[in-house]
Amino acid sequence: MEESSRIQEMLTLVKRIMSVVKQNFESDFKKMGVTQSQILVMRVLNHYGDMKVSDISKELDLSNSTVSGIIDRLVEKKIVQRKRSEEDRRIVMISLADEYRQPVKKGLNAFAQKMRKALSTMTEEDVESIIRGLEKLEKILEESQEPRERGRSRCSS
Repeated sequence: MEESSRIQEMLTLVKRIMSVVKQNFESDFKKMGVTQSQILVMRVLNHYGDMKVSDISKELDLSNSTVSGIIDRLVEKKIVQRKRSEEDRRIVMISLADEYRQPVKKGLNAFAQKMRKALSTMTEEDVESIIRGLEKLEKILEESQEPRERGRSRCSS
């Protein structure tokens, strides 16, 4: 098989895997009507608690403007809220709305359980091999980027 066909095959596989993960991830949040990017923000807030937009951006490797847009849509749905810091009014903290804390935790746990079940047939060696291969692919792709593109977002809103 020629090199360009192998590259195409690899990219197609990565896209299919991401699509399956996305479908599984979003199915547990369907009732909330949220996107994958919104779920990622909710996951970070669930894990770390209240955060500034800049900290969420760093955690997700997204720009502040991208995360602000995601948060705007979550605020409209009343899933997250903005709170001004009592100590410094210039600081705005983002938090999950109280009524969504449990549903978000439940959805994230359901997704984790699905993934554990799906991957339970794999050996430790299989897991390590896949992780090494994916890390190698990431490193190769990152090294091939122009310097200004490195460290930019890995997912979009």
